[in-house]
Amino acid sequence: MTTTAWSPIDAPVSNAQPSRSASVEKLRRLEKLPEGLDGWADKAQGWFKRRPSEAAFLWADAQRCAELCAQYAELDAEALQHAKVMAQENLRRDPMLAKGQLIEALALVGQVAFREMGMQPYPVQFMGALSLHHGWLAEMATGEGKTLTVALAAVLAGWSDRPCHVITANDYLAERDAQTMRRLFDACGVSLASVYADVAAEKRPALYNSDVVYVTPKELLADYLRDQLAAGAGQDADWQAFQRWMGRGEVRAESSLLLVRGLHTAIVDEADSVLIDEAVTPLILSARRPSRGLSEAVVMLAQLAPKLVADEDYDCITRTRSVRLREGAMAALERLAPELPPVWRPAPRREELLRQALQVHCFFRVGHQYLVDDGEIVLLDEFTGRMTPGRTLTAGLHQAVEAKEGLEITDPNEALSQMSFQAFFRGFTRLSGSSGTVWEAVDELWQVYRLRVVRVPTHRPRQTRYLPAHVMLTVDAKWQAVAQEVIEAQKHQRAVLVGVRSVESSEVLASLLLAQNIEVAVLNAVHHAEEAAIVAVAGEPGRITIATNMAGRGTDIRLHPVVEQSGGLHVVIAEVNESARIDRQLAGRCGRQGDPGSVSLYLCLEDSLVLRYLPSWARRALVLLRARWPQHAPVWTQRAFVWAQRRSEGDAFERRFSVLRNDDWMASALPFAQRGGV
Repeated sequence: MTTTAWSPIDAPVSNAQPSRSASVEKLRRLEKLPEGLDGWADKAQGWFKRRPSEAAFLWADAQRCAELCAQYAELDAEALQHAKVMAQENLRRDPMLAKGQLIEALALVGQVAFREMGMQPYPVQFMGALSLHHGWLAEMATGEGKTLTVALAAVLAGWSDRPCHVITANDYLAERDAQTMRRLFDACGVSLASVYADVAAEKRPALYNSDVVYVTPKELLADYLRDQLAAGAGQDADWQAFQRWMGRGEVRAESSLLLVRGLHTAIVDEADSVLIDEAVTPLILSARRPSRGLSEAVVMLAQLAPKLVADEDYDCITRTRSVRLREGAMAALERLAPELPPVWRPAPRREELLRQALQVHCFFRVGHQYLVDDGEIVLLDEFTGRMTPGRTLTAGLHQAVEAKEGLEITDPNEALSQMSFQAFFRGFTRLSGSSGTVWEAVDELWQVYRLRVVRVPTHRPRQTRYLPAHVMLTVDAKWQAVAQEVIEAQKHQRAVLVGVRSVESSEVLASLLLAQNIEVAVLNAVHHAEEAAIVAVAGEPGRITIATNMAGRGTDIRLHPVVEQSGGLHVVIAEVNESARIDRQLAGRCGRQGDPGSVSLYLCLEDSLVLRYLPSWARRALVLLRARWPQHAPVWTQRAFVWAQRRSEGDAFERRFSVLRNDDWMASALPFAQRGGV
C-alpha cells in the first residue's frame, strides 16, 4: 500500500562496466520480490532506512559541503585543477569514497559550477547530490534546482569512469539539460552527450561512449535491446528480418552494431514519471508483418460498432476501459460473419475484433488518447500530454483506431524483443533519482527498486496560497467559471497557467477566451514545437498559458518583477488527474524558490476521473446533496474526488505489480533470462 501525501484535492472546498570495449552489457540479475512474512519484514526495513535521522545526517554533510565549497573559493586555478585531478583518481579507484573524501569532491564540483556558470549550489542541492551518489531517491520541491543537483552527482559518477546515464522524462529535457550543464562537465573533464529521438543510429555509439549521457528511458532501452539482438545476429532469423526492415541491408559485424557503452549508473530525473507512471509500458522492438484479411475485417467491424447500442447490445466497463458483448452484438456479428475474410470468420477471432472496435468507439477520442498527424495515428502519453511517435497499440486495436479515423490500415507489428522499464531499471548496478513528487510511492519504490526516499528541505519557505476549491456540476459551467477567473487574474497583472488533461480541453478553453478577445498561448502535443518559446514568456504580466500535463514537469516559469509584486503565478487546475502526484507537479509550477503564487482547483462531477471511478449512484447522490444541502455538498464532493483518485492509483499499482510478477516469473523460468531478462 502506498503512502499518501498532500494533493491539491485536499485543499479547502467552497462553492555496468568501466571498460569501453564493444561487448554486450548484461543487466544485473533480478531479485525475486519477498512475500509473506518476508514481505512485511522488507517493508519494515524500508521504513527504517528512510527514518528522519538519516535525513538529518545527510543534511549535516550537505552543510559541511557548502562550507568547504566557500573555502575553495580561495584556491587559484592551478590548485583547483590539482584538487580535481586528485578527486577524480580517488573516485576511479573507489566510487563510494569515505565520507570525508566524498564531501571534499562534491564541494570541488560545486566550486567549479560557481566559477564556470555563476551557479552557487545551496546546501539543499548538496544534500540532493549526496542522496543521488548514495543510490537514494531525493524528493526535492519544484524550483529547488534539481537540474544542477543531478549534474553535481553525475560529475562524480563520470569521474569514477563507470558509464553514467542521466534519465530524463522526454527528449526536450534531455537536450536542454545537457546543453545547460555542458560548461560544468567540460570544466570537470567529464565528456557529455545527449541522445534523443532525432539522433541517427550511426552517431549513437560515439555519443554513448561519453562519460555521462543524458537520454530518455525509451531511447536507452531501445538501444539496449538492439544490442541484445545484435549479440545473436549470426544465428537469429528474427534479427535478420529486423535488419532488413530497418533498411540496413546485410547484417554488419557485431562490433559495429553495438550502441550502448555499458549500463552501470542511472540517475533518473523526474523519477516517479519514469519508474512509476511508465513502469507498466513495455518497450518492444518489432517489425511489420502482413496479416491476411485484417484490414478488410477491421473496417467492416468499425462500421458495425456505431450501429450497436450500449447497455443493450454490449456493456462498456468504464473503470477498466473494456467491453463485454451481449446477445445483440453476437447476433449482429453472426449475420456479418459470411462477409468477413475467411481467416477472421471463426467466432473467437471475430469477437475479439468487435470488442476492439467497440472499445475504440467508446473510449478512444482524438485529442485525448491520440492525434492524427500526417495521416498516421500518434498516441498521446496520458501522464505527460506529449506525443509518442512510434508507439502503437496491440494488434487489432491500433488498426481499429485507424479505421475509425478513415485512415489507411497498417500491418500489425510482430515483436522481436521486449522488456518492461521495471525490469530494465531494476537491473542497474547503481540506481538513484530525484523528483518533486515521490512520497506517495515510497513503499513501492523500496519494494521494486530498493530505493529509499529522502525528503530534501526547501531553500526558502514556500509562499504558495491554496485557494478554496470550486465544485461544478457540468463541464460547460466549469469552463465558463475558469475563463472568468483567468480574466480577473489578468486584470491584476498576474501570469496564469491553466492545467488541463487533454488537447481537446485546451482548445475548448482557448476558444472561450479568444471569443472574448483574450490572447492565450496553448501548450499541448499539437504545439509541442513551440514549447520553449511559450514557457520563456509564460511569466510575463497578464500572460495566459493553457497547457496539458506537458507543463507539469521540467518547466521553469521565471516571473517578471511586475508579476512578483502582483502575487506571482496563478495556477488553475481545471481537471483533476488520476494521480495526486501529477496535480502536485502542476501546483508546483508556482511558488518556486520562495516566489509568491496561488493555486485554484476545480472539481466537476462530469470530469473523466469521476465518470470512471465513481459509481453512477454516488454521482447522483452528490447532485442531490448539492441541491438540498448545499452547505454540506463541497466537503462530500471533495471526499468523493479523493476516493476516486485513490481507486485510480490503486488500479495502477496493481497493474505495475502484475507486470513485476511476470518479470520475476520470466527471470526464474526461462533460461535465456540470464542474457539480460529479454
